[in-house]
Amino acid sequence: MTLSTPILWIFLPLGIAIVVLSFSQRRFFGIILTSATSFGLALLAHFFPENMIISIGPLNFIFKESLAIFGREVTVAYEVLPFIALIFSMTGLWALFSDLPNVPMTFRPISLMITSLMTASFGVEPFLYAALLIETAVLLSIPMLSPMGKQPHAGILRYLTLQTLAMPFILLAGWLLTGVEALPLDSPLVLQSALVLGLGLALLLAVFPFHSWVPMVSQRSNPLVVSFLLFIMPTTVLLFSLNFLNRYPFLRETETLFSTLRSVGTLLVAISGALTAIQSNLKRALGFGVLSETGFSLVAIGLAAEGGLTWMLMLFPVRGLSLWLWGMLLTRIEAANDDLSLAGMQGFARRFPMVSFALVLVQFSIVGMPMLGEFPVKLSLLTSLFGSNPILGTWAFIGNLGLVLFSLRLLLSVVSAGKSDPQAKWVRNEKLNEYLPILIMALFLLVIGIFPHALLSNITETLTVFGQLK
Repeated sequence: MTLSTPILWIFLPLGIAIVVLSFSQRRFFGIILTSATSFGLALLAHFFPENMIISIGPLNFIFKESLAIFGREVTVAYEVLPFIALIFSMTGLWALFSDLPNVPMTFRPISLMITSLMTASFGVEPFLYAALLIETAVLLSIPMLSPMGKQPHAGILRYLTLQTLAMPFILLAGWLLTGVEALPLDSPLVLQSALVLGLGLALLLAVFPFHSWVPMVSQRSNPLVVSFLLFIMPTTVLLFSLNFLNRYPFLRETETLFSTLRSVGTLLVAISGALTAIQSNLKRALGFGVLSETGFSLVAIGLAAEGGLTWMLMLFPVRGLSLWLWGMLLTRIEAANDDLSLAGMQGFARRFPMVSFALVLVQFSIVGMPMLGEFPVKLSLLTSLFGSNPILGTWAFIGNLGLVLFSLRLLLSVVSAGKSDPQAKWVRNEKLNEYLPILIMALFLLVIGIFPHALLSNITETLTVFGQLK
């Protein structure tokens, strides 16, 4: 029997998501089906045989990498399966622990739909149709961020506007690039094409000055939903952007492009760090923290010649785990405390020590503190950036210090006695089933920091799909 891999990782989860959406009021059913589907597809992607043949008793299932639909071709190559395993496992993790206060019922099916569409986005041919799939994912995300019956806030409208503006720029850039491959590098049309492409990707990735919607959305929407969206969208867009470097030699052979990426990434890290340092709201700090992560990813692409693409991919798994933990913690804290300002968090650790410990730990993990998940990769990135350009390296380091400053402010706030009860004693109000998954993930972030290559190197095999970038 002959099947296609896109059926497994695109159309099957889309169909299951529609079923879950039809029974969205049955919360337990949605959690089990969504998480089981996501984890199952992740395991299948991880253990999928290289010869593309699965034997079950007398039956042999032979898989093709491509599927033609509506005159277009969708491909899920074997080389990209480590990345697919990552995003589906992360989707399953978010779905499994989505039974939290104020998480919309639509989150589970829509998160599965978005993951399926983003999987299709880096396998569709012509690959510029990926812009349409990404826009569809953006539209689907609106009901998660602003549930039915609630007035959409300004951040939602700005998010929708800027993400939608990116689509015509990406399509125009693709059209221009196909006509300039034979032109010399000093042709004005080459520069114009690169600028249009850069503008489109900057809009998608919320690069400064198109970043304002990120803290607005993170402040007003559910943290668990926001953390999922801010992981899945930039992660797949960054991988999608590598298509341009892989396809067009004049882009990857232009040193100016990579130096620009290093500069833009450093600028985003510096600005995000500075704005994080002065924040008083934990949900806004989440948004700025993700922007800093995007900045480091852009720096990694700019350091492609020094191995930056490998570091970028190694950041993805630990970033996903950190954002999941961050979003879940903020959702639990919001339900228990109602005030997520630093002033409102005073004394919180005296009532919820386990949650507070995990929150501070995940903040320091995102920063890249020693012995934590992101430390080995960010140390390599900063070291290489210093070697390439000491000024940029210094600014990136200063920007990261802004995240450290906010983390220290948070730590002092949660452990200090509240003004209403300065003599409050330390008690533990959490139940075991509430803090055990949190502690397990916190410890796992420590293990990743100690053994990074053993746990993160598998995803780097995705680079083999970009034959010209190896």
